[in-house]
Amino acid sequence: MKKIRFFFNIIFLLNFGVYSQENAKEIHHNIELVIKKIQYLNNKERLYTIKNLQKLSLDDKKKLFPILAEISIKDRDPLIQEASLNFLTENQAECEICIEAYKKNLYHSVEIVKLAALKGIETLRLKHLEKDFLSLLQQSDFSENSVFLGALIRTLGVLEYNEKEISEFLKQKYNEETTHKELKRKILLYAGNSKNLIFLDIIEKSLEANDDMYLQGYAINAIGKLENLLSLEQKDRWKEKLKKIYQDISLNPDPKERAKYNLLKQQIMLTLIRFKDHSLVEEIKIMALDDDANTRKKAIEYINELDLKEFKDLLEIKYKYDPSKTVKKEAEKVLKKWNLL
Repeated sequence: MKKIRFFFNIIFLLNFGVYSQENAKEIHHNIELVIKKIQYLNNKERLYTIKNLQKLSLDDKKKLFPILAEISIKDRDPLIQEASLNFLTENQAECEICIEAYKKNLYHSVEIVKLAALKGIETLRLKHLEKDFLSLLQQSDFSENSVFLGALIRTLGVLEYNEKEISEFLKQKYNEETTHKELKRKILLYAGNSKNLIFLDIIEKSLEANDDMYLQGYAINAIGKLENLLSLEQKDRWKEKLKKIYQDISLNPDPKERAKYNLLKQQIMLTLIRFKDHSLVEEIKIMALDDDANTRKKAIEYINELDLKEFKDLLEIKYKYDPSKTVKKEAEKVLKKWNLL
């Protein structure tokens, strides 16, 4: 046993260094010392110290907000900057220099730092950044599938930045042939999440893109999220369009081709039910009986999202007897949500 303990101690020292052990012991006791370590130790130890700041009390954490915000802006090490921003985000730091840190780091040259700053803005749901976001979009190359650009478009949707200039710019980029197809999908997500009717014609055009099943799926998802903003006439027209696509897939005589479009069919089902059209609810039951565990789990996710309490008995059986642990767990989650467990 002593040999095993000695072995793990050696590994710990190799991975984290002597300083790291001292950090762990002292991090509760002396906030001033912690600040000095963050400022003056070597980068590896500084990073370790920042990542262990969650052990501090809330009051001590708040003392660190302006210090870490300034470090995130001025430090030369991107990993230190990223860790500082992550700490601020995890603790929802909203001090003046914290907000400045999130904004300034959106323009950083290193992607991980920009992503950390964007995460902070999304977590805190910061508004009034239209000019910054538009500037970032205008500086971006839409022909490349940039992780940051994709995340930026997604955040714009989540925070419902549907201002005219941003919407029109993204619509223009969607229509450009050089725009990467993955970014086009992100723009469709943006359209739905931001509740933006300016994209209705693009959504319809994407739905008819028979050569890109995934683009169709994103378009269907977007129209489902716009349901509350559509007139009765528009809803009826979209329902007919979606039912026709669903029927065409179902009537395909080639089982392999039908299977290829399963995800699209599932998205159509979900959207139609969002449109208060329960004509395909029976299809969810068929999914729940499928031999494939992932399909059964997806059916339960739909039952949960759409609050279909008529499936109570089915969920109870899945929870107790389904051979798949993931399906059981999903059924348990819904039953607990409904206060049935």
